[in-house]
Amino acid sequence: MTASNDCAIVRLGALGWSHPEWSEAFYPPDMPEEWRLTFFNTQYHCTFLEQAIWRQAGREQWRQWHADTHAAFRFLLEGDAYQPLPAELRDKAVMLRPDDASLLWFTRDSSLKEIAAYLSGSSGIKPRYVISRDGDLSQMERVATLLEVMGLAG
Repeated sequence: MTASNDCAIVRLGALGWSHPEWSEAFYPPDMPEEWRLTFFNTQYHCTFLEQAIWRQAGREQWRQWHADTHAAFRFLLEGDAYQPLPAELRDKAVMLRPDDASLLWFTRDSSLKEIAAYLSGSSGIKPRYVISRDGDLSQMERVATLLEVMGLAG
């Protein structure tokens, strides 16, 4: 993937990858919890992690997250741009504030029409990451289809 192509894609993901309602609806029922990130990264291209979550994990866990995800997967780590990225995730992580312009948050109640309008808007700032705040799988599927139709799927 070239840099110019990378700028055109939008990565779809969620706030974390451990939502209680996903236990049987998304993850296979017999899947060990430690395999969930690996499975999640086959379906989605990023995850936003709140600062308390990613900092608590520590180096060993960061190394495991890195190993469990494909090269194009991105960890969106809550923080300020001046904060250093963990070396273990450097090539797969971006430090962002939750209100960063490159993020577009949505929930089960978000309008697809409004999401599409925002993604195609002429503001000059286009979100690179579209993140489900509540992990509603049905809405995530609809947004994935929208990104495909718009030619923005990562």
